[in-house]
Amino acid sequence: MKVCIDPGHGGEDSGAVGVSNGYFESHGVLDIGLRLRELLLPHMEVMMTRDTDEFVSLSQRCKVANNDPAGVDVFVSIHLNSADTDASGWEVFTSGSTKSRELANDIGYRQAECFPLQKNRGVKQEGFYVLRNTKMPAVLWEGCFLSNYEESKWVTEDDTRQAMAVSICLGVLDYFNITTANQQTTLEERVAKIERHLGL
Repeated sequence: MKVCIDPGHGGEDSGAVGVSNGYFESHGVLDIGLRLRELLLPHMEVMMTRDTDEFVSLSQRCKVANNDPAGVDVFVSIHLNSADTDASGWEVFTSGSTKSRELANDIGYRQAECFPLQKNRGVKQEGFYVLRNTKMPAVLWEGCFLSNYEESKWVTEDDTRQAMAVSICLGVLDYFNITTANQQTTLEERVAKIERHLGL
């Protein structure tokens, strides 16, 4: 089994910018992606479209996954959202194929479990470039809105980004029918710590 992690944006392309603090989407998603890699490595092979703060074109991201000689089983693109309104919450996008939707549902379930107080915007079908041009089941995850004042502060917390990585990891493991009691305990502990920090 092999997963390709795709941290969005990078280099001169910062992506969205936190309304409360100027936090770059490109920095946040790279950190989440690197954390996710470490969580997945004990269970499967992992490759990344970028592992430093560099710009990688959309076509090159797809080529990295599609042209891997050993074959990539799933592609997970990581993003933080932005909107003109005070939108909040998480959502997972899929190209619409059955396997992609299954992966998106598994990740979405774990996201909702990890962040029960965050708005659940659900799983949606969308024609994003990396979803249309990858050969394997692919999803695009949006963890929160940097255009939302509270979420743009919240995602700068190390524990938040670690819990996001854990939720994606558990969703991927669910997709491959891999169970690990230790990671569930870690998730519960981290959610409790985040809730204490936020005074929930």
